Amino acid sequence: MRAAGRAWIALFLLLTFLALLPGLLYPLGLVATGGRPQPVDSARSGGACGAATYAHHVPMDPWRFTARHVGVNTKVNVPDVELEASWIARVHLGHHPRHSMLRWHLSSAALTIWITRHWSSRQIAGTARAEGYCPPRPLHGRGSD
Repeated sequence: MRAAGRAWIALFLLLTFLALLPGLLYPLGLVATGGRPQPVDSARSGGACGAATYAHHVPMDPWRFTARHVGVNTKVNVPDVELEASWIARVHLGHHPRHSMLRWHLSSAALTIWITRHWSSRQIAGTARAEGYCPPRPLHGRGSD
């Protein structure tokens, strides 16, 4: 096999590995979470800043999470339900012994994905409010004067 052919095969294998990597890291992150959080009873939720619920949310997957958080314009137009799921994941991980920063970030990402896949929008919003999350308010616009 010529060098050019080997180079193309190596490139193909590298790209395949990179494409599969989020799906491989997701279960590893879930194993490192130390259990899964439970949603709060919706009757008890509300928290300090009121309960907001969303009619529907699109569950995340490892590839969508990666696309959202890697690259240009990260954190732009992130749905509130994803921010709340991330908050719940971080609070849950804060109750467990700390490990390396890599493991903490991997576990946080995996748990955020898991929450959006297994909880309803109402459960996510209610649990986030019960744990002290208040959605960020716009700096400019109506009501900011």
